[in-house]
Amino acid sequence: MPTKKGIVGIEAAIILIAFVIVAAALAFVVINMGMYTTQKSKEVMQQGLNEATTALEVDGAVLGYVETGPKVTAIYIPLKVSPGQLAVDFNNTKIDIMIKLPGGAFSKINFGFDPNSSTLGKTVNLAQLKNDSATTPVASIYIIQGDDDTVLEVGEKFLVVITLPNNLTLSQYQQFTVEIKPLLGAPLIVERSVPPTLTANEFVILG
Repeated sequence: MPTKKGIVGIEAAIILIAFVIVAAALAFVVINMGMYTTQKSKEVMQQGLNEATTALEVDGAVLGYVETGPKVTAIYIPLKVSPGQLAVDFNNTKIDIMIKLPGGAFSKINFGFDPNSSTLGKTVNLAQLKNDSATTPVASIYIIQGDDDTVLEVGEKFLVVITLPNNLTLSQYQQFTVEIKPLLGAPLIVERSVPPTLTANEFVILG
């Protein structure tokens, strides 16, 4: 009766080595893909966090200037960069300031107005910063603290002055919303209301 010969040891070793090499290559691909996916997920999460976090915050009280009526004819919003955030460019082509009033909503009210350095390091009369020729809401930006450029950086302070025309002034108890949207990151939303007591030619804190 003929005998059956099995595979010799060297052939088995070659086949085993081939399986090990293929498995190692497959494992490398899987691990590498997992690391790449993890890195991309981290980047997406960080980007989402940056988009959801505003780089701006109100630095002090939001004021209103009261004229005869009595009525609020100008809104003053001091701004700084939020802790841990990057600088914000206030060039009028890179930031959008919007306002919602009882009389209507207006977008890009800062168009054509880059930060003004005339107030830098000076004592100024805030009432004189209004744009009295405005026929629609207008947002002017003044550099209170910092250097002479359009970028609000850490340690600097800008003042947004929104002038309201006669047909859109604010009376007691009326509310308004200002949205300051930079090129990157979430917008800063400032919601305030006019207090019941108003004295002409004075400033009032809008709460």
